[in-house]
Amino acid sequence: MKNLFDIENPVWVFMGKLVDLLILSGLWVICSLPVVTIGASTAALYYVTLKLANNEEGYTVRSFFRAFKDNLIPGIPMGIGALAAGVFLSCDLYAYYHIDGQMGVILLWASIVLTAVYLMTLVWLFPLMARCRTDWKHLLVMSFVMSIKNFGWTLLMIVSAVCLFALGLFVSAPLLVIAIGGTAYIHSKILNLVWKDYNLGLTR
Repeated sequence: MKNLFDIENPVWVFMGKLVDLLILSGLWVICSLPVVTIGASTAALYYVTLKLANNEEGYTVRSFFRAFKDNLIPGIPMGIGALAAGVFLSCDLYAYYHIDGQMGVILLWASIVLTAVYLMTLVWLFPLMARCRTDWKHLLVMSFVMSIKNFGWTLLMIVSAVCLFALGLFVSAPLLVIAIGGTAYIHSKILNLVWKDYNLGLTR
């Protein structure tokens, strides 16, 4: 019974993590509402989850807003660019899917390949932005190279995100309230593991 009220009890640690992920999901949604700030809010989300996944406890809300402020200026063009690319590729996939003939098939497959590269790069981009102080060109190159060199982990991150949101949509709706923070946390667990093999010069 004594262990039940111990803050180090695995049950309370787990519940604490869930509360943190719930708070982070809400903060991400609120700070992304202006749309132009989606890059900064995503980087801030990963800044906190990378620490949580590494058992570096801290003040969740304070850490999020500090990271949000630090990434606001570089995050605006990065976020808008990523969002615009996603919308462009989605429109291409829709348009080429409805084109008949061989040319339509070729264009559709070309768009599928580009979308795959986009998604692979995206899952690394904002976590790296949260941890590295460098310009957007180096971030894009690093994200692309790491996504290719660690293809298995990259695929796992994409699949885990899809599965978590699918579970929320089709199995248990309450999962959706932590889906954003939960996805970032799962990714952060993987990234912390992978980054041990890299000398990234992480500065944050």
